[in-house]
Amino acid sequence: MSTSEKQLIANRQNAQKSTGPKTEAGKKKSSQNAVKHGLHSYQIAINSPRLKEDATEYETLVASLIDEQQPRSPLQEHLVYKIANCMWRYRRLIAAETAEINKQLQPHDTFLIDKEDYFEHFENSGELEDLLNSRTIPTGETANRFLRYEWRLNRELHHAYTLLRLLKIMEKVEAKSENALTDLTQTEPKRRSVAVPRGALSVL
Repeated sequence: MSTSEKQLIANRQNAQKSTGPKTEAGKKKSSQNAVKHGLHSYQIAINSPRLKEDATEYETLVASLIDEQQPRSPLQEHLVYKIANCMWRYRRLIAAETAEINKQLQPHDTFLIDKEDYFEHFENSGELEDLLNSRTIPTGETANRFLRYEWRLNRELHHAYTLLRLLKIMEKVEAKSENALTDLTQTEPKRRSVAVPRGALSVL
């Protein structure tokens, strides 16, 4: 075996020994490494005068996903962020849907000026309950817009997670192949040279 082949095998063995932090404290510290300066949180978190999102909540979400998925390459880390972004935007979708339902539950009949009179009209009957229940789901174009947005988020989330799992499976397969190659190289018996007696070839 040449010197370069020996060095290659040694490098692979050393790489297998370094598989990241083992303790819970080490894993927690490692997970925070991917949330450098909260850069992504400031890009996705809404920070307007009328509506502000807590950027630290997004950072916590990313840290939890990194603890769970343990990305080992820039591409894997990118996919973890993509999953976090989909989950964060999905939370916005639920908030928007809830706000729309709250709007629908408000009395909006123009001929009733006093809102209390609106509810008094349905008192002592099940009509008010039926009316309110009928407005607990967004309707019209708003409902269609929410549905399209939810479908797109689910598709992006599924695609990112599937690709991340595929990369991890390929990583494990490659690691097993390298280990098998290393074991085969180390256990391969050396060929022994056979001494041929002088004059033996002259018989042929």
